[in-house]
Amino acid sequence: MEHYSMNLNLKIWRQKNAKDKGGFETYAVSDISSEMSFLEMIDVLNERLVTEGKDPIAFDHDCREGICGMCSMYIDGRPRPMGGTTTCSSI
Repeated sequence: MEHYSMNLNLKIWRQKNAKDKGGFETYAVSDISSEMSFLEMIDVLNERLVTEGKDPIAFDHDCREGICGMCSMYIDGRPRPMGGTTTCSSI
């Protein structure tokens, strides 16, 4: 498979704590490698947010090797991992 770069718009649920109403925020990410996992893409976004003095996106993860399932997320309104594809090994 050929490597390519992507520019994406991510809608991510942000909520400071259980009492906060929360809501979706949209983030543009650019030059995302087709070889990155979803979590690696979030890492790139978090680096930018921290540089800008903003709160990074919090998420759980452990092995980052598609084994433990700790990184389960809803992506495109559907739960991951699903069909044997973990969040850390897919984009």
